Amino acid sequence: MNIDNWKSELEKNLPDVEKFLTSVLQEESKVAVVAADSFQKGNIKETLDKNDIFVYAKDDVQKCSVILVLDKEWFGLLSSIMMGVEEKESNEITRDLLKKFSTELSVTLKKSTRQHGINFALGDIEVLTLRQLEKKMDHDGFFHAKMTVSGLADDDVRAEIIIGDPEAITGQKKEEPKEEAETGEEAIVSEQGEESQEFSQTDPSSITGSDDAEPVDEEQVITGRKVEFDDFDPSLMEGVNGNSRSMALLKDVEMEVSVQLGQIEMPLGKVLQLAKGSIIELDKLAGEPVDILVNNSKIAQGEVVVIDEHFGVRISNLITTRERIANLK
Repeated sequence: MNIDNWKSELEKNLPDVEKFLTSVLQEESKVAVVAADSFQKGNIKETLDKNDIFVYAKDDVQKCSVILVLDKEWFGLLSSIMMGVEEKESNEITRDLLKKFSTELSVTLKKSTRQHGINFALGDIEVLTLRQLEKKMDHDGFFHAKMTVSGLADDDVRAEIIIGDPEAITGQKKEEPKEEAETGEEAIVSEQGEESQEFSQTDPSSITGSDDAEPVDEEQVITGRKVEFDDFDPSLMEGVNGNSRSMALLKDVEMEVSVQLGQIEMPLGKVLQLAKGSIIELDKLAGEPVDILVNNSKIAQGEVVVIDEHFGVRISNLITTRERIANLK
């Protein structure tokens, strides 16, 4: 498939993407493809920004990598609309939100692409750094589309989609014959240059036969976030529009968190008949998740656990804005 055909197939699915964004983020959204091209794996650093958000998944049907690239503005957009609290940095909460958002988006795209005769099945969705993404990219060639999304904020926000070329899987390139012009010392220099380039992009764990490199990356990522988390430094607050200061003030606000096992509506006559030993049958079945409420507003579901001699609840699912509205209806 050439780049023009790939762009055309992508644009066919944009109306369904716009409906999805509008339903989840509660703002009329428009998506437009502003550029489409292809690039080689060796040019990834020139194409992508390390400060962006990278959502990665493997398509088991088409045998290719699928990468969603978002700018940092999406942290605040998703957290403020889906949770009511704006989070501008990468942390456990925002990464979970991105995974949930991307999972729901993939379901929408799966239905849309099926109508156009294309099937795919994404595996586990991961939120990665650029360095981690480089190790996951197992194609030599990629299709790349840049998009703008309007309506979600005062200015357009950026989104990109990268699809690995199934015909350019890493490893095939080594089997291709060398050009005839590369002979003697020139061919040796060329091979050494390619090996040096591949070595710089290789996972260090593949050299030693262990996975020791991954924890090091995680530690470096965490350290980087701590250094960048300067929004709450009073000296850096001067000249800022005040959003960070407002969020800092809200962090000490106490909110009531309650867990609801179930509920039932009863006429007043039956309520007056209740006595010691009476049993009230709730609307929840045994084994169903319990509801977690913040200030009487349902925000998540979980399962009851026992910690020492106390009850607790383990969160298993966050409720999106779209699901909250559906529950109200």
